[in-house]
Amino acid sequence: MQTSNNYYLNNPLIHKDRQLAKSNSEWVRSFSCKDLKPLIICRGPIRKEAMDVFDEMGINGYGILLSEKDSITYTNALAPELRTLTDPDRVHRVPDYTGATKEERNKRIQQIIRIAHDNGYNAIFAGYGFMSEDADMVEAMEKAGLNFIGPCSFTQKSAGMKDQAKRTALETGVSVTPGVNNATSLALFAKYGKDGLEACAKDNNLNVDFASCKDDEEKALALLAASYEAGIDIIDAADIGAALQVEAKRMLAEKPNNRFRLKAIAGGGGKGQRILQSANSYEGASLEEKVEKAAENVPSLVLECLIELKTNGVGDNKNVLIEMNIDTTRHQEIQVVGNGEWCMTMGGRDCSLQMHEQKLLEVSVTEEELVAAIAVAEAEGKEGELAQLKKDLVILQKMEEEGAIFGQAVKLDSVGTFECIVDGEAHYFMEMNTRIQVEHRVTELCYKLKFTNPDDPSDFFIVESLVEVMALLARHG
Repeated sequence: MQTSNNYYLNNPLIHKDRQLAKSNSEWVRSFSCKDLKPLIICRGPIRKEAMDVFDEMGINGYGILLSEKDSITYTNALAPELRTLTDPDRVHRVPDYTGATKEERNKRIQQIIRIAHDNGYNAIFAGYGFMSEDADMVEAMEKAGLNFIGPCSFTQKSAGMKDQAKRTALETGVSVTPGVNNATSLALFAKYGKDGLEACAKDNNLNVDFASCKDDEEKALALLAASYEAGIDIIDAADIGAALQVEAKRMLAEKPNNRFRLKAIAGGGGKGQRILQSANSYEGASLEEKVEKAAENVPSLVLECLIELKTNGVGDNKNVLIEMNIDTTRHQEIQVVGNGEWCMTMGGRDCSLQMHEQKLLEVSVTEEELVAAIAVAEAEGKEGELAQLKKDLVILQKMEEEGAIFGQAVKLDSVGTFECIVDGEAHYFMEMNTRIQVEHRVTELCYKLKFTNPDDPSDFFIVESLVEVMALLARHG
């Protein structure tokens, strides 16, 4: 959308005043969010940003949650959040945000719900990190009658876990990184046999509707889901490590020069991931010997992934993916926005420059920018650059198209990120982050959203903050 800067400076609905309730338009006023009263349960820059945006939207009475691990106070100074929020009744405290185990995590969720109910909050904003992608937490909030400002529990379950996300991607025709995403099922088959699943369910008093499952994989998934619900382990980390070791041997033998990446399904931000070195990086008289040496590391790497994410407790979903690690790659992510029915994209962000799995620099990638660059390269006769830019445009268009398809398939009803790796002219879907991301402002530098009254094109409002988009979607769908 191209609009002059003067327009943004002169329009009272846009420049640092997002109170739609003040508009002269009845249609615009209908999108006011003043009746939201959120409890903000995240920390860091996103907490302060949410506070600022809520203030600008006329959302008053929000509260913030602090933990004992929150480095928010100093001897002679307070963090900006506490300098701004001086009402002590709106500042609440918990020992930590997530707890060290599943039991502690569940207790913390119930504690947060009690804080919300006892203090009149009707919504929860989790930002990024901590429990923002915890499907159990989101579902508990929904059941408690709280409006979760972020993707719903259905989306969290369908896309937040890496294994389910890859299954959904395959079902919808989205290209995925080559690898194995069903280690828990394979471990289950190895331990009980495909014919022993019903006996396993009976022995552990698990009620599983095997008759409705179309194949052995669905039976395994149903049995595993029942075990998570019951809080018991029918397989453990050692079983999963052994199953992945078998798969790793096959993959290492097929591609002895390739490294592979192990990823716990609940990970994010580079956490819960380990690299398995290539077979040919080991000494050995034969390829088989090299493969054996490389694969020996798999069980310990699996355990490291799980421990780092605190998902090694009894009843935790311990699935770990193994994928081909494409070393000569670019990492790109697509900003996706949806309301559960429609889904759209807002360009990409190139985050290839990283250190220790953490992004150092993000660059906006937009169709408009690439089209303009193509025109310049064409005019200047830069054939090599022109060819690459045209490829980049096609890849971006494909990633945006797949991002919208995937978002719609998982009924995304907020903002999310469709993450891909680009290898030459190919791209592969890695995961969807079912939350706002640290780097969302990179997208905000390039895009705004214009909402127009379908009955009157001159009646509209413009949103320039993705946090505001999240609040609007949570309140008005």
